[in-house]
Amino acid sequence: MNQRKYTDKEKLEYLELAAQIGHSRARRELGYPNSWATANTWAKEFNVSIALSELKQKSSAFNQWYREEELLIAMQDIIDRGMEYINSEQNLSADEYKKVTEGVKRAVETMNLIQGKATSRNGTEQPSETDVAIKNLMSALETAEQPVAGQRDRGD
Repeated sequence: MNQRKYTDKEKLEYLELAAQIGHSRARRELGYPNSWATANTWAKEFNVSIALSELKQKSSAFNQWYREEELLIAMQDIIDRGMEYINSEQNLSADEYKKVTEGVKRAVETMNLIQGKATSRNGTEQPSETDVAIKNLMSALETAEQPVAGQRDRGD
């Protein structure tokens, strides 16, 4: 199948019209290009921004919301079913428990990702005073001489 080659002049003529009235109407008016994908490629090639029609913008936003909402519902169902399984099964092996909790964890992370929330910690939190005190205490215990069992400090 032979595809027609368009000149830069034809492409620019199309893009000028499309910038005013959108891809679909420009394609109908001029009779070319054959596909929206080709028209979009031309826009990228010549760095021309073609705005979507208001209806397409609303439709795109609704489709995005619908996909996200459906995924959130599915992830919540996975979490609920995983928790039910953990709570109802009396004799879960360690491996079964690990598999179920990993599934629940992935569902929670997916939900967070969809909602734009952090899915991991990067260590930018500042330690609390309690954290610092515990760290200092542990450090002191590690460096202090440990008395031999059964001996008391005589205070020489």
